[in-house]
Amino acid sequence: MEEKKDKEEVEVKVESGEEEKKQELSPEECIEENKKLKKEIEELKQKLAKTEEAAKRLSMLYQSLQKEFEDYKVRMRREKEEAKEEGALRLAKGFMEIIDNFEKALESAKSTTDINALMKGIQMIHYQLFKFLQDQGIEKIDTSTGFNPMEHEAVETVVSKEHQPNEIIRVIQTGYKFKGKTIRPAKVIVAIPPEEREEIT
Repeated sequence: MEEKKDKEEVEVKVESGEEEKKQELSPEECIEENKKLKKEIEELKQKLAKTEEAAKRLSMLYQSLQKEFEDYKVRMRREKEEAKEEGALRLAKGFMEIIDNFEKALESAKSTTDINALMKGIQMIHYQLFKFLQDQGIEKIDTSTGFNPMEHEAVETVVSKEHQPNEIIRVIQTGYKFKGKTIRPAKVIVAIPPEEREEIT
């Protein structure tokens, strides 16, 4: 029994030894396998070099774009400042003409006794000033259409049967709009009917 078992073990060892021999490569096969590995390594090196080159180009492109963007921001800031200065200069020039006329009116007021001529000169300056403001997009708020909380501020209400409800009786301070947007509401006195006053009390 033991002899049979030993014999089987010897046969298994012989078979496994033959398999190991089969797995060993011949010198020619080793050379061929080595060539394949070298070729694969070379291809990987080439791919890596191309990837590194592409990454380098992208990095340079990014730096270039970043510099262009920074230059653009600086240019925009400079142009914005220049536009602001030009706008301020244009306003200043417009006011200079009005001031010139105002100074002329003050000078003539020292030597004239003609009140009508003086009033006419002041009215002309007043018109010139409002025309200048209109050219800049600033206009007076209309108070003839009734009270509008978006444009008017009621500083006082007056019970009146002679006026329509919410009719503006008097303007205390002129309001102004800039390109349609209220920049200062008109301060007004508004009429209310007697029954509304009773409800409030």
